[in-house]
Formats: sequence, C-alpha cells, structure tokens
Amino acid sequence: MKLPVSDNYSVSVDGLTVDVYHTEAGDFCVICFRDANVDEAEIKITAKKSFNNVVIRPLRAEHSFSLNENEITMMLTSNDRISVEPYGLKNPLFVLCDRYISEPVNATYVYKKDTFTDIGILQLSTGDCVYIEEGAVVSGGFTADCAEDITITGNGIIWGFHAENKYRAILPVECKNVKITGITITDSPSWNIVPTACKDVVIKDVNILGVLMSTDGIDIVGCENVTVTGCFICVNDDCIAVKAVRYSDWRGARDTRNVIVSDCVFWNLKCGNAIEIGYETTCDEICDVYFENIDVIHCEHEGWQSGAVFSIHNGDRAHIHNIYYKNIYIEDADEKLIDIKILTSKYSSDKYRGNVSDIYFDGIYVSGDVLPPSIIRGYEPDDKTGEPQLVRNVVIKDLFLNDKKITDQMNAHAIFELSSDVRFE
Repeated sequence: MKLPVSDNYSVSVDGLTVDVYHTEAGDFCVICFRDANVDEAEIKITAKKSFNNVVIRPLRAEHSFSLNENEITMMLTSNDRISVEPYGLKNPLFVLCDRYISEPVNATYVYKKDTFTDIGILQLSTGDCVYIEEGAVVSGGFTADCAEDITITGNGIIWGFHAENKYRAILPVECKNVKITGITITDSPSWNIVPTACKDVVIKDVNILGVLMSTDGIDIVGCENVTVTGCFICVNDDCIAVKAVRYSDWRGARDTRNVIVSDCVFWNLKCGNAIEIGYETTCDEICDVYFENIDVIHCEHEGWQSGAVFSIHNGDRAHIHNIYYKNIYIEDADEKLIDIKILTSKYSSDKYRGNVSDIYFDGIYVSGDVLPPSIIRGYEPDDKTGEPQLVRNVVIKDLFLNDKKITDQMNAHAIFELSSDVRFE
C-alpha cells in the first residue's frame, strides 16, 4: 500500500524532483535541507490545472514569487511552511520545509527512507526513540503508559488510513519527558497528538493534515509543562485544544498548566475552532496557557454556534484563568473571532460549572473586509449557588482590523453577557 500521490502538482527543489502526496485536506510535499551551510532553495511548483491567481500564505511572510503560465517559482528556507492556493480553498499545496533530521544514536525503532510499514498500535517504553526517516511512511499509531524519555522524530510520515479505528496517532499517557519533532501526520481517523496526564512535553516542527470530523491536531489533556512550536496544522476540528477529560484514559481528568504554543500556522476546516480551550474541563484548574506568534490562515464557517478563532468553552467545573494570546495574525475568519462561554454541553460530565477569568489578548491582527463577531458569556444561576457564573477580567489590547485599531465593543461586533470587567486597551 502506498500513500496517494498528487494528481495536480509537481515540485522541484534546486532542479531535483520531490514527492508530492495527496490528502483530502490538501496536497503536500516535505522538503528537507540536508546541507548545514545552505538555508535557502529554489522551489518550482507546476500545477496541471490552470489558474488565474495564486495566494501564498502566511501572508505576513511576504514570499515573493514569479509566475510563468502554470509554474510558480520562489525561494524558501528551512523554516518555511506555506500554503500555496491557486484555487481558493480547494486543492491547496502545502510546502513543508525543515532541516534534515539524522538518525539518533539511541534509536530503538527505525523506519528507513522509501519504506512503508504497517505497525498497528506500537507501545513504547521508557527510553524508546522512534526515527522515521525522510521518505518513510509508517501506518498506525504510537502509545506509551507511565514511560519516561520518549522520542518520536524524523522527517517521515505517519499515515492513519485505518479510518474505521478511532485510535490516536500519538498517545502518551502519564509520561514524562516526551519529544515529538519533525514528523508529518496525515489522514488520522481521530485526534492526532494527544499527550494525556503528561509532564514536560515538547512538540516541535510537526505537520498535521486531516479532513475527517474530530481530527483535532494537538490535544493537550491534563498535562503540565508543554511546549508546542513551529507546527503546521490543517484539520477538520480544533487545530490545538487544551482539555481535561477521561476519553483516552481516566487520568486525563486532571489540572492543566504551563502550556506554550508559539510560531505555528493553523488552518481550521469547517468543524471546531482554531485555538480552543475546552469543552471538556473536568479538573480544578486550567491556567498559565500562552499562545504567541501564530498565523491563522483560515478559520472556516462551522455553523454550529461554536466555531471561532479563539474559543474558551468551559463545560465542566474548572477555573480557567491566566490565558494569554499575543501577536496572532488572522487572515481569513468566517465565523467568530472570540467565543468565550461557560455552559453545559453534550460533552459536560461535571454537575456544576466552573469559572473563567483573567484572559488577555495583546496584538490581534485581523485581515478582511469585516471584523468577525465575538461573544463572551457566563452561565445562568445553578442549583449550587443561585448566582450566575460570570466571565471576569478580559483584556483586549491592540486589536486591529487591517490598519484600524478597534477600541470599543460596538466596533468589535461583540456581545458581552453575564460578564464583568471586559475592556479594550
């Protein structure tokens, strides 16, 4: 069995052809820079179907390119992860660049270039290191339980084509010192990377593409000390979510704190949200979460009253607080900008609702003709207190639509209900 190849694009790097694969989310190629002294290459993309115009995202990277009929030529570096869009939202090409990752000396599972391996579900143990080389395809998933010093690395691909099985592509549970770097995950049947009840997790330079509903990119569940950086995620649900829930394992219903997500590119397809906390919040606290320097290139219309770029959906008892969003660039948002709610939902498992407070937006840059609406709403009185659960202390600083700063509720197209001290700066 082979990963499907693209019918529409061919790509060369400094004159050498590279493999271009197909997923329903978009076609893609992985470009590795092997020479440590070279950090730029000429990329030529040839589309077999004609087009009139092309957009290359993220826009703020300002990639220059030339067009010659159906050929796009540009220079890219090892840090570039781009979406080439000649046909609007349909059939994009993702060009995913990175430094070549060589085989670690301590690798315990090695998947070499030009191999295809069906692993089913592979259980990892303390000290295990998985290496998936550029050009290797692994079909299946990895899990670990109460292990330490787990590494999954390389420039290869994890392909989750077993759509009838709702396994997670990578599921470490109650593990410590977990590192996931460089790999690309495509066509997973469910949530992709799901550290659960873990401590000290690093997810770096990972690409995730998935079109099935509920293919969340990264779900951080009941964890402490998690860093996510340099990732490209295009999925049909939450690109990244912070939760506390028992779905994958009962130990996931614990506090989540100290999470940093930075320097990522997100495309949220029709389901879910781009950057989500919740709905499942079955713990005492979710706090000290930082989202920084992120490009949301698309956040498509969901239509089920929950879709947003920024969402906090507190459906259980947690106190969600000290949440920071800084320098976020939104190029295309078709539903809500901010959606903060305390609520009862179909995902709720706790009897009582919790609180949301101390939420900080600082440097939110939206492109487009109209600013998407925002909703901030607390919870109606419940049987426990007889008082409403208010959303408290939300600061929106330096919110811009194009070059215009938004400084008030009316121009922000915002609704505030059951909330206190929501202000613009």
